Amino acid sequence: CAISITSKGKIEDKLEWAFNMYDMDRDGFITRGEMLEIVSAIYKMVGEVMKMPDDEATPEKRMEKIFRQMDGDRDGKLSLEEFVEGSMNDPTISKLFLAENLM
Repeated sequence: CAISITSKGKIEDKLEWAFNMYDMDRDGFITRGEMLEIVSAIYKMVGEVMKMPDDEATPEKRMEKIFRQMDGDRDGKLSLEEFVEGSMNDPTISKLFLAENLM
C-alpha cells in the first residue's frame, strides 16, 4: 500500500518509491515533462490552500527549481541517484519523507 511505503521505512526506500512514481515511462530517468505533470497535479490538489514562495508560484517554476537543485550533470533529466541525493539535501522534501506516521 502506498501509505505504508511512504509512512514507514528508510528514507532511501521512500525516495525510490517516489522516483518510480515520477518516472512514468520507466526509462530510469525523470524528465522535465514527467516532473511537470506530477507537480501540476500536486498544485491542483493544494490549490489556494498553500501560499508558495515566488520562485515556486507555478508548477513550471517549481519544476525548474527542482532541476536546478538536483540535475547535477545538467543533462535535463534526473537519475535515481540525483533524485535521492537532491531530495535528501532539500529540507522541504526530506521533512515530508522523514515523517514516521502520516496517519
